[in-house]
Amino acid sequence: MADLYGSYGELAAVETEGVDYERRRVLVAGATWCSLAVHGGGIEGGSGEAARAVGAGLMSHYEFAGLRTSGNADLHVTSTNFDEPIGEGLVRASRRCLSFHGCAGTPGLAETAVGGLDTDLVVRLTQRLRSAGFPVVTAPSEIAGTHPANICNKTLTSAGVQLELSRAQRAAFFPGGDLSRAMRDSGRRTETFHAYVAAVRAAFQDRGRVSPGSRPMVSGAEEASSTGRRPAPTRSRTFLHGFAVVGRTGLEPTADGS
Repeated sequence: MADLYGSYGELAAVETEGVDYERRRVLVAGATWCSLAVHGGGIEGGSGEAARAVGAGLMSHYEFAGLRTSGNADLHVTSTNFDEPIGEGLVRASRRCLSFHGCAGTPGLAETAVGGLDTDLVVRLTQRLRSAGFPVVTAPSEIAGTHPANICNKTLTSAGVQLELSRAQRAAFFPGGDLSRAMRDSGRRTETFHAYVAAVRAAFQDRGRVSPGSRPMVSGAEEASSTGRRPAPTRSRTFLHGFAVVGRTGLEPTADGS
């Protein structure tokens, strides 16, 4: 089905922010990677939750989330047309990007199609996910994420990664396979969710590292979601018009900044 809107500008001229959709951004000081979900909330349920948990404390994060009780598909702006300035600006300032999406996939099969122009990271993510027991398939052309205009490829290196999670894979992240907003907002996640997040974060840790004696700064909700541990006290976060800025993380990128 064709998108109702061909750009963020068209969408914003009709829909009401805070009612139909919201934009969320968390900046991690010194981060060279970003994690995003441009079809979060009820648009492609589970993609935003995955992107948020993967990025927590390691990467700056952006989410465009549908808030409606129904009809969130109308808020879908395809990745090659997605030009919301806050999200696009974050990607353009990052060396690497992980863009999370939801696809129908094969009914009943939990799988991820990994694509994008960052071929090195595609290989690393594929290896990490498969090693953790998560099936990975080659992304078909329509969701391959290889178009230069795709939001994930607007990085400083003109390359990124697009992860398309099947409905069955996303449903496996929540108790009872419940992708409803009530369940997603409850913070309840399955062990499958935590294992998936850990596998993707491991691809970052192949190249990035944390300074001795320091720990990533994450919010309490993000740490509880991504690790299952009770969060330690952290520095306060400042919110401005729906956006949050997080303090220093202690992350030290590798020499090539990736």
